[in-house]
Amino acid sequence: MKNLILALDVYDLKKAEKLIEATSPYIDIFKVGPILFLQYAKEIIKILKDNGKKIFLDLKFHDIPATVKRSVEAARELGVYSLTVHSLGGHDMLKAAVEVENRPKIWAVTVLTSQAATLDEVTKKANFAKSCGVDGVIASPLEISSIKKECGKCFQVVTPGIRFSNANDDQKRIATPQAALNDGADFLVVGRPIIESTNPSEAAKMFCDKTF
Repeated sequence: MKNLILALDVYDLKKAEKLIEATSPYIDIFKVGPILFLQYAKEIIKILKDNGKKIFLDLKFHDIPATVKRSVEAARELGVYSLTVHSLGGHDMLKAAVEVENRPKIWAVTVLTSQAATLDEVTKKANFAKSCGVDGVIASPLEISSIKKECGKCFQVVTPGIRFSNANDDQKRIATPQAALNDGADFLVVGRPIIESTNPSEAAKMFCDKTF
C-alpha cells in the first residue's frame, strides 16, 4: 500500500474522484500528470488532500534552472509529496531543483518506458542524476537492479511499466510487480491495469495482495 502509486491518467474529474474512492483502501500515493492537472489542478489536489492521500506531481519539469526552481517552490506550496524533473535538463537545472528548501521528493526521469533504451544509457542517467542530489529516478523495471548496484540501495527507483502479463500497449520495457520488487524497486506506478479495469477496487486489491 505504501509503495503502490496509482496513475490518475484520466480526463474527467468525476472519474478521478471515483477512482480515488474505489482504490483508497489499497493506495496511499496518487500520480497527477498533465492530463488531469491542466484541467483541474486545484480541484484534484484538494480531493486527494481531503482523502489523506499523498500527491506525486508528474509534470517532468525541463526548463532553465530559475524556472525549474520556481516550479519546485510552487509544487512545495501545493503540498505535494513528490515531483518529476527530466534528467536531460542538465546539472544546473537539477541542482536548482534540489536546493529548494523544504521541497518535495524529486525524482528524475531517465528514459520514458515507451522508448527503447540500453541498460548502460539508463544507468548512466541515473548516476548523473544522483550526483546532482535528486532523491531517485523514474526507470523501467529492466534497469532497477543495475541502478541499485551503481547508485546504492538508498537511491530510490520509481518504476512504471508494471503489468501482470505482457500487455499490448505503448509500454516497451515492462515487468510484473513481484519481479520489480525483487529487483529492488521502491515504488511501483500502475495506471491502465487499474483505471481501465471493470472493477478498479478489485484490481488495486489484487496488486496489493500479490506484491505487498
